[in-house]
Amino acid sequence: MTIQSKQSRFIIVLIGIFFIQACGIKFWYNRLDWVVPWYLDDYVELTSEQEDTLEKLLELKTEWHRSNELPKYVSMLNRMEADIKSGAITQTYDRYRRDMRGFYNTLLDEMSDDLVAQTASLSDDQVKQLMDNLDKEAKEQYEEFKETKEEERQEERLERLEESFSEWIGSLDDKQKELIKEMASLLKSSGEATYQYRAKWRDAFRTALAERTTESGQAAIKSLITDPYQVGGEEMNQIRDYNGNIYKEYQLKIYRTLSAKQKRHLLEEIADYREDFEDLIDD
Repeated sequence: MTIQSKQSRFIIVLIGIFFIQACGIKFWYNRLDWVVPWYLDDYVELTSEQEDTLEKLLELKTEWHRSNELPKYVSMLNRMEADIKSGAITQTYDRYRRDMRGFYNTLLDEMSDDLVAQTASLSDDQVKQLMDNLDKEAKEQYEEFKETKEEERQEERLERLEESFSEWIGSLDDKQKELIKEMASLLKSSGEATYQYRAKWRDAFRTALAERTTESGQAAIKSLITDPYQVGGEEMNQIRDYNGNIYKEYQLKIYRTLSAKQKRHLLEEIADYREDFEDLIDD
């Protein structure tokens, strides 16, 4: 019952792992109490009592996040803006990556006990429905992955990268497009490893769910939420670390090629995010 975050494409977009991405942050943030149950309905049908409990929980956690975490994001974006203006971002890049992991881990720590309690309230029929839907979705995704040729996946990866960089810095010049193309060619595909890892995670989750009303079962569920890569995630971690280094290398290379206009575009994007966060704090 966890929600996977999207992987970042440019250093600033790392902030997006805590929210539904791109447009409408304020709209979705203030409606998480009904958006999340609606999303979960694709996987498991909750009772009215469970939905009420989840909605109240999300209201409380949203207020906690609004008052405790959003100010940290604003502070980070202020530092980031200053570092981009001064050029110090090339030295402070790793700090922001660590900050993002810290924010994510704080969110998981805050939510994990409540997520475990929600999971423990599921009936046997609900558990079966949840796992059947997770298995079905995984099978469909894997079949789609296998049907897509490597050349197509490479083209899609390049297109996503170009779109992401364009969103943050504006129109790309030929040199930047070449760097992005080179970057895309170096990134390792995690498709096969991802599906193998997720299968192992689902098996472990299924086993833990069978004991969801016991102390040991709830501890196992919490562990799978807070440390999901513990189950067969060794190859995933290796690929993630490798790709993370490639992202860093080429993001900074592209940063050094930014024109004055592109840097203004980037700073405007950061300012827009900061304004959204500040408005949410004041709501």
